[in-house]
Amino acid sequence: MSQLNNNNKTEEQIEKEIEKEKKEFDFDIREYTLEFLKQQFNPDPKLNKEAEMYIPDYQREFVWTQKQQSLFIESLLIGLPIPYIFGADIGDEENTGDGRVEIIDGAQRIQTIDCFLDGNLELKGMERLPSLENKKYDDLSPARKRRLNRTTIRMIELTNINEDGRRTMFTRLNTGGSKLSDMEKRRGASDTPFIMFVDQLSQNELVKKLIPLPEAKQIRREREEYVLRFFAYLNNYNGFKKSVTEFLDEYIEIANQETPARRQEYENIFLRTLQFVENNFKYGFRRDEKFTVVSRVRFEAIAVGVALAIKSKPSLFNQTNIDTQWALENEFLTMIRSDASNSKPKVIARIEYVKNKLLA
Repeated sequence: MSQLNNNNKTEEQIEKEIEKEKKEFDFDIREYTLEFLKQQFNPDPKLNKEAEMYIPDYQREFVWTQKQQSLFIESLLIGLPIPYIFGADIGDEENTGDGRVEIIDGAQRIQTIDCFLDGNLELKGMERLPSLENKKYDDLSPARKRRLNRTTIRMIELTNINEDGRRTMFTRLNTGGSKLSDMEKRRGASDTPFIMFVDQLSQNELVKKLIPLPEAKQIRREREEYVLRFFAYLNNYNGFKKSVTEFLDEYIEIANQETPARRQEYENIFLRTLQFVENNFKYGFRRDEKFTVVSRVRFEAIAVGVALAIKSKPSLFNQTNIDTQWALENEFLTMIRSDASNSKPKVIARIEYVKNKLLA
């Protein structure tokens, strides 16, 4: 009976906490044109009118880069779905309850719209509309301006929600999810032949064996990232740039043009590389038996160095008793420290170090 009473008390406490914290509010879903949003947020000074929408002080500063702003405008122009903006009509019981709308989530988007329509944003890093690179709003044709101006975004406008509720909602909306990995973005954006090829190779049993990863990283497509990096560095490590993401994305654009026969060649060298590593490196790509995960930098250096050595000397693949002890020693370990991962000279140096050691 005592246990039953305790359970009842616990249930009562849970209900009390929920009722205490429960946010009671109403909402409407509205659809606004970009032109209207801009005028509501930053009205023409000639109108001598107060802004109907504002960004509260608890929101972060405007942090979007020029490229982020440009890609958002590109999304609007080509008709990609845009997430809802969240706003709140502040109640009369608060000092700011004057009928205006407080932006809870969407400040970066609204400020970008305002900046572009005012002619203050020069588009940079366009991915789908390269002809608009370095262009501004005034460079659009009159017809395109009109179409853009009447493009709509949906807003969920809340009422009867106090400041605590608004701040909590802002925090949850901006921290509630996990940022997509670069490979998840690439995989989600398109099913191009090369991306599908990488995806297929990542499921190979030898790949799984030699590139052990925790389940959380597998779900985030980390193994596909390793396979992609192998081909990108193998085919263009001398063209590496400081930004790994841009280097990989540019390589994908090229690789998507390759023929099926070329991809078959890639698969052959990749699988021969893995087989060579399994046959000749004591711990495979791992540093030693205690390590259960392979670092990206170590994998890139060894895998690409091995592949280059085999391509240079095909008979190497069938040789036995190859010395790979150097892969466990300080000289090489220093070369693959993570802090050197974005240095072009060091990328080249560690890949060629592996190649030259095997060909010596």
